[in-house]
Amino acid sequence: LFEKASMARNIIFALDHIKDISLIQEDEVLSFKNSSFRIEGYDVAHISGTSRVGVMVVLDGKEKMKNEYRKFKLEEKVNDDYEGLRQILIRRFSHKEWRYPDLIVIDGGEAHKQTAEKVITNLGLFIPCVSVVKDNRHKPKDILGGKVHVDYHKKEILLANSEAHRFAIGYHKSLRNKIK
Repeated sequence: LFEKASMARNIIFALDHIKDISLIQEDEVLSFKNSSFRIEGYDVAHISGTSRVGVMVVLDGKEKMKNEYRKFKLEEKVNDDYEGLRQILIRRFSHKEWRYPDLIVIDGGEAHKQTAEKVITNLGLFIPCVSVVKDNRHKPKDILGGKVHVDYHKKEILLANSEAHRFAIGYHKSLRNKIK
């Protein structure tokens, strides 16, 4: 399964290159890419290090795969989103039986993206990563990462990010309410 996924990823990169030199039409690349492109979105939620949680959401093609969403309780009293993200990714990729994503979407800025990339590299994996930067009203302002993925999957990236944020906040609130 992993060999087939790796082959598909290599084919996608090759098609991107061919597309870049205008030898095939963009819609042909998109129809191939969207057939089963798996995106995983990640987010961390807490209040000053309490009721710390992280989540993973999954889009396959354009579909939310809610049965594959995962919740992660994180170590308490640690007010560090980067450490939370590291814990989530290490725990997630310890599950070799779960299909690996074609793209990872992180909620946050450049430092969040770099944290995820470092974990992924240290695990010996090659999975592209993008991050969604928010403005002061917590609306998406920018997407940092591979231009190819942003061009072809912008709607899915934003959906994965908003879904991860919604799921993280909901899980955080449910834990916080249990404490009261």
